[in-house]
Amino acid sequence: MKIKIEQTETLCETEVIVRCGSKHDEATKTLLRQLEMLAGAAVGYKSGTAHKVALQDIFYIESVDEKTFFYLEGDVYETPRKLYEWEKELQDTSFVRISKSTILNTDKLCSVRPMLSGRLEASLENGEKQVVNRHYVSGFRKKFGI
Repeated sequence: MKIKIEQTETLCETEVIVRCGSKHDEATKTLLRQLEMLAGAAVGYKSGTAHKVALQDIFYIESVDEKTFFYLEGDVYETPRKLYEWEKELQDTSFVRISKSTILNTDKLCSVRPMLSGRLEASLENGEKQVVNRHYVSGFRKKFGI
């Protein structure tokens, strides 16, 4: 893989162009996923005010009592979108479904340990722990690389 950086004073915004063959190798797929995460943003609501939040800052997205929330380091925002909509939009990123009600950002993981009944416990950078249910363990292992 070659990396070439061109600096132009006339550009107002950074532009990234990826040139690759018809088949993407693993490194290219990872690069594209990271670029999408950096460029992506979500709108969440807190106290009736809309806030723009970078996808890379979200630890997990959870559905509780028919409402959907995303959790950051120290904040929680409500989103009008349903969990299945988030899952579809984030399928090629570092986010993965871990339960019927939760999608987790694997970039925010510190460690994973096995639990009883085939489940996993995921420890996040913010100190929170999330349980990966048995039904979602294989997809989680594949996405996390274990």
